[in-house]
Amino acid sequence: MKTVDEAVDKMLKADVIEESMGSWAFPIVIVDKKDGSKRFCVDYRALNAVTKPIAYPLPSIDSLLALLGKAVWFTSLDCLSGYYQIAMDPKDREKTAFTCHRGLYQFKVMPFGLSNAPAVFSELISKVLRGCEA
Repeated sequence: MKTVDEAVDKMLKADVIEESMGSWAFPIVIVDKKDGSKRFCVDYRALNAVTKPIAYPLPSIDSLLALLGKAVWFTSLDCLSGYYQIAMDPKDREKTAFTCHRGLYQFKVMPFGLSNAPAVFSELISKVLRGCEA
């Protein structure tokens, strides 16, 4: 329970979750990491099974390498908790709810584990970086 308490406290402090009164509730899973620490996860398999996939084409490695051309300068971006930078539509927040011994909480931002999260994130990053290729 310590891992759950720490994760919930951290997410509340970061303002990425809020208490929920909705009818959705997904279980949490604590996963062992390679370094021996624990990771708090929400099991969204049931939600993902009924989610309509977003069709956003992810670029291939070959096309990305071709964009590099004869570039001399490169930039690296580290998007710390990148999905947490994307706000959830208030009407959809309850669909991200998870239950634990402390109650029912829902995400105010896009959580990890949603099947469409990679496509949404990639599309937004592509829009932000559009025009920076050259």
